[in-house]
Amino acid sequence: MPVTPGSAAWQVEIYRVITAEQWAGHLRRQPKEDRPKWQLQHWCGGALVAEGWVVTAAHCVLVNEEESDPLLKPGFSERRADLTVSRAKNVALSRCVAANMVIEGFRVRLGAADVSKDDGITFRIDCAVVHPGWNPDDLYHDDIALVHFVVDNQWLRRDRTKVRPILLHRGPAPDEGAGVTVTGWGKTRNRPGFAPSAVLMQVALTVESEPHCASKLGASTDKLNPGVLCAGAPARKTCLGDSGGPVVFTGGRPNYLVGVVSWGIADCSADARPGVYTRVGAYVEWIDDVLNAAP
Repeated sequence: MPVTPGSAAWQVEIYRVITAEQWAGHLRRQPKEDRPKWQLQHWCGGALVAEGWVVTAAHCVLVNEEESDPLLKPGFSERRADLTVSRAKNVALSRCVAANMVIEGFRVRLGAADVSKDDGITFRIDCAVVHPGWNPDDLYHDDIALVHFVVDNQWLRRDRTKVRPILLHRGPAPDEGAGVTVTGWGKTRNRPGFAPSAVLMQVALTVESEPHCASKLGASTDKLNPGVLCAGAPARKTCLGDSGGPVVFTGGRPNYLVGVVSWGIADCSADARPGVYTRVGAYVEWIDDVLNAAP
């Protein structure tokens, strides 16, 4: 169902601008293209956690380039350790920004309800920080990253009812049966190809135990490690296009970011199979280390 205005003010869209020239070239190469430009621009979801910082999935940032288009320039992998922002290792944000590794055109959109209308306010991404344990060939471990965007006067003028950070969940995983809410612009029905929703949607899910989740997904325990949590519902699920988006613990107030959309069965039908979400509580020390690094 659509998100109630203002109820997910931390929601972020990561997208890549397609210029008029690029769009014209795409239509020449793909004359049968029937998707609107905004659908092709959509990349991933994310959650605003501090001024200039968004938590998302690592697989949205550092990908297997044989299988997906990259957000980062070739050569990042070789420089990854040197550019991973960290207070403990004295790697300042400025070092990452100066390396200029983000491909031109990538931006974050905040305060948006309908991305087909170019809704919300947008900012340029200038740095991406991938968890040191993430390997693009292994989707199941350490699927978390932070992206930094350039704060400008729009940030100062933002409507705080539409754009505000969310607190990180710092406790253990929610108990089995706890309710969580996931928001995003992912596919809402089972159809071929990449077809995100224009309108920000939300789905209420229930945390499931590891054995129950593994049985439904046919997954090994290695894929369901302590760094993740499972959540599902009989007729609801997240899908392609929701990756990186926020999983919010709705067991009380205030709201807490408890997870990040990571992986699941690609079929978007209401098959009752749960999704798997990176558990934020397992990574708060790493997030704090990045956010507290020198500017």
